[in-house]
Amino acid sequence: MAITEASSQGLQQVLCFALAGEAYALPILKVREIQAQATITRIPKAPDYMPGVINLRGAIVPILELRHRFSLGDAPEATRPVIVIVEALKRTLGIRVDSVSDVLDLDPAAIRPAPDLGVQSALNREFISGLASLPGASGSDTMLILLDLDRLLSDGELMALEAATI
Repeated sequence: MAITEASSQGLQQVLCFALAGEAYALPILKVREIQAQATITRIPKAPDYMPGVINLRGAIVPILELRHRFSLGDAPEATRPVIVIVEALKRTLGIRVDSVSDVLDLDPAAIRPAPDLGVQSALNREFISGLASLPGASGSDTMLILLDLDRLLSDGELMALEAATI
């Protein structure tokens, strides 16, 4: 189904990806492209969740390591991370994830608000725009965590990111 067909039917298209064994998604309209092999240049004194920048056809694009941003630890050595280039916070960013799976059409009625866990969690609730349950191949449901890219970084973190890439 094309993006225009999905939106005319009231469906929300999302790009699904894996991170530390969990399924995540973000709005497809925020995605510019996917880079399977990009060389990251490290930036001195950058935050641990920002491994560096890439040169994307002449533009310097900062990369966010979501595993570190969400305190999920390092990826296993066998993992071949992928960089998803997105438009967020009125700028182009790259987010490094474990793998990208597919694009899904979600019914907005199937998206539930994130639960209040009552404690500070590794994936702070402010990053989550909702949760959706997807039927799995084995009959069990898979929980899909929908991310809000515009709330991924605080104003201070965004300023630090700007300073590191200038």
